[in-house]
Amino acid sequence: MEIFEVNPFITLYKLPHTLSFIPSSVYKIVKQQDIEVIHLLNDLSTNAAFASFTSRLVDIPYVYTIQGPGTTLGHPLVDSVIWTYHRSIERWIVNRAKKVILLSRNLIPTAEELGVERNKMATIPSGMDPEHFSSERPEVKEKAQHLREELNLDDNIVLGFVGRLVPVKGLEVFFSAIKQIQDDYPKLTILLIGDGAIKNNLEAIASKLKIRTIFAGWKPDTVPYYSLMDIFVLPSFSEGLANVLLEAMAMRKAVVATRVGGNPDVITNGENGFLVPAGDSKSMASALRQLIEDNSLRDRIGAQNRQKIEQQFSWAVTVEKIERVYNEAIRLC
Repeated sequence: MEIFEVNPFITLYKLPHTLSFIPSSVYKIVKQQDIEVIHLLNDLSTNAAFASFTSRLVDIPYVYTIQGPGTTLGHPLVDSVIWTYHRSIERWIVNRAKKVILLSRNLIPTAEELGVERNKMATIPSGMDPEHFSSERPEVKEKAQHLREELNLDDNIVLGFVGRLVPVKGLEVFFSAIKQIQDDYPKLTILLIGDGAIKNNLEAIASKLKIRTIFAGWKPDTVPYYSLMDIFVLPSFSEGLANVLLEAMAMRKAVVATRVGGNPDVITNGENGFLVPAGDSKSMASALRQLIEDNSLRDRIGAQNRQKIEQQFSWAVTVEKIERVYNEAIRLC
């Protein structure tokens, strides 16, 4: 397999998109490599629009993946642009796709709002590389140990999050839950991997509540940071199927997540993690308390999560399903 990379014109890490002007580059690759189908993602970028245009120009089909519902960042101007994109450009693109892939069943209403017919939809969750997201790799163990010493974690209980620091991720609720239990567990540490529009607000909340919080920023390699976590927390108000949830599960982590989006597709409450209502800090605090106090429960859930990823979410399983969608898209031309 050959990979051809087209670099973006601008990458905005604090916003969920890149800006690219790539029609000639995509056209050249498609023609030279005899591409039969193009696969687009709803990443709120110009990439999808230009690739869709190229598909029509060379008369080959494209498949479109809806990764999640429309999100907001808490900035009125940016959010209005995102809303306009969803209601205009994305609607135009998605309705010209031969097939539309959804990461979870929960995204069916999102697709229908964009005008997608049910017979064009296929629900296929994200794929994972369990070999990469493994706490048993020697280099991961070594780097994680260095990080533990560098961050002075000692025997702290580390509650971790990976993702954009934006309102929809529910991090204020996470801090509220910690406030309810921190007096009972003085060695708690919150580890946040990522960056975003509300970072300053979260820093102020952490300081006010006197919660030890490490803002590690955006990291190209999150694997050793997952290794530091005792519990992974995903407090989002909205999700499609979060890759970070699958990554944490592959890393044998116990998880607490909100009952939104595709989370219930992979987490059975009380069995391989805990699901709590979005915005309910009391329920989140209760779930965290159970996991903090029971090491064996964390280990059991972590082992179950690793097994589930290997059996149901490996790339081998996902790629086979996607290939069937590609073949169907080609037949529809």
